[in-house]
Amino acid sequence: MPIEGSLREFALHDILQLLHLSRKTGELKIVQQPAGTRGVVVFKAGAVVGAYLDEASPRLGYMLLNAGKIREADLHHANQLHAENPARAWRDVFESLDVVPREDLERYVKFEMEEFVYEILAWRDGRFLFVERPIRESECAAWIPVESVLMERARRVDELSALSTSIEDPSTVPRLSEGAASEGGILDLSPEEWEVVGRIDGASDVRSIAHTLGRSEFEVSKVIGQLAEEGLIEIASGAAAPTRPAHEVALDQVEELIKLGELESAHEGLDPLLTRHPDEPRVHYLAARIREGNADLTGAAKGYETTLSLDPLAENARQRLGLVRLKLGDIDGAAREWTAYLRMAPDGAERRRVERAMTVVRELQTILGEFNGREHP
Repeated sequence: MPIEGSLREFALHDILQLLHLSRKTGELKIVQQPAGTRGVVVFKAGAVVGAYLDEASPRLGYMLLNAGKIREADLHHANQLHAENPARAWRDVFESLDVVPREDLERYVKFEMEEFVYEILAWRDGRFLFVERPIRESECAAWIPVESVLMERARRVDELSALSTSIEDPSTVPRLSEGAASEGGILDLSPEEWEVVGRIDGASDVRSIAHTLGRSEFEVSKVIGQLAEEGLIEIASGAAAPTRPAHEVALDQVEELIKLGELESAHEGLDPLLTRHPDEPRVHYLAARIREGNADLTGAAKGYETTLSLDPLAENARQRLGLVRLKLGDIDGAAREWTAYLRMAPDGAERRRVERAMTVVRELQTILGEFNGREHP
């Protein structure tokens, strides 16, 4: 049976974990909104074995060109062949040219595949559909465990969040700082930094710079963030420069670790944030999630209560508090919290799950009331 839904209701890392744990084989198709970009992640026995994006530029070709594996003429020839059959995979195009040793080509195909997955994982709005089907060996570019993908994604988010100028949106447009350009001094940059600086023209965004350099968006974002910290680069974007606070990105990392079951690492990452941001509701919510995961239900309940005292509309905290109350045997308390949750929660899978739970809780309340009536006529 197909699995489908909205990315607003189901995060992609949760979907990947589900497909991994159930050892699914087939294709996960995603359409990002509002851009309409399409991506595909291929699974075999729960592992990622392929990934594609519907981009016109030969990213694989730029990788090979900048690595010195092919010439400009080879890339031009590859573009001509692909134009004759746009449905043909770039991997097949370069194999047919026979200009790159097979082991080198396979290594760069795997790198491209990994980058596609990391980019798709950053999508927050759109729809997905997973369809089971047999996957041929020829479709398997590599074999990557889902845990490795999620941990690497979390590491990248952590590294970028450590920069005071964090590049979170690949549509961000960097430009050379006017002050740096006018000072006329000698810039002491690494070869990798010079490569990026050479592509900055005030119009190209991070994504296009990364593609034409044949490098990952993460690597280019990191270099640009570091150069922005040094005052050599200014950040612009199609609308406005990203202004998301660094601590929110750090909390994303903590939440990712909780979902992966890495509670000790999540606690280590959250501890300094609790000290620095005691009035941030999400800090206390995640602290409660960690306590709940460690079976400290009383501590978890207090954490969710603190969250709700700071933000009464924190629906996730209200939902979790209802569940913790139920685990503690407080059926009336669970019903009270879930009733409040249902008044604010949008329609979706989580709401329907709580509605089903409330049906059972009300029936339990009725049965317990009947028993109490017999004991106290």
